[in-house]
Amino acid sequence: MKPALFAAACAACLAVAGAAQALTTITFEGDASGLVADGFASGGFPQIEFGTALGEGLEVGNFGVQSDGQGLLARNDTNGNYITGRFTDGSHSYLSMDLGNDDEFFTVPGDRAVLTVYLGATLVGSTFVVFNRDDVMNQTIGFMFGPFDNFTLAYTNAAGDPFTGGPGTNVGLIEVIDNVTFDEVGGVPEPSAWTMMIMGFGGVGALMRRRRAIAAG
Repeated sequence: MKPALFAAACAACLAVAGAAQALTTITFEGDASGLVADGFASGGFPQIEFGTALGEGLEVGNFGVQSDGQGLLARNDTNGNYITGRFTDGSHSYLSMDLGNDDEFFTVPGDRAVLTVYLGATLVGSTFVVFNRDDVMNQTIGFMFGPFDNFTLAYTNAAGDPFTGGPGTNVGLIEVIDNVTFDEVGGVPEPSAWTMMIMGFGGVGALMRRRRAIAAG
């Protein structure tokens, strides 16, 4: 499957900056659907081991319009659980992924996805995308400022609390991701490109094939 338009646009930015890199995209299409344990790596892509912050495991599946074909979600997010990822092949400087499951009935304006990247235990930086709340996987989040070798992806309210949906609702919105794209090890853009590449990376993702019209519950 072709990478998301977001990834292609960012690769173009890298080329302009004089640091073009090859990108790899994990689509989860070759993986068996069902529950998977923390430490899961998509078939053929051992570079990232996915997990959850509270060790509750993950699920691979086709989640209707909430994913682009098969995607990956954090299980049982009733307690602030969220997705983690660890690169096994060294440090990277580019990461993006498509987002799903921003149901308007379980969110309020200002709820968001937050991508945070680390080098070991050291915080490198973070970015966020405010949900459009249409329950469709049509937004993308990305970060390009390295090096980093692990990350977290959490759905939160505007204050950073993992429980979305407004005061008193205490909803732990389940994170759903797809088309996880990253650069080759060792590619670091020039400092003069930072401003160009960091501004506005949260945005609308381009999904490259038709989805089923039935949304997951």
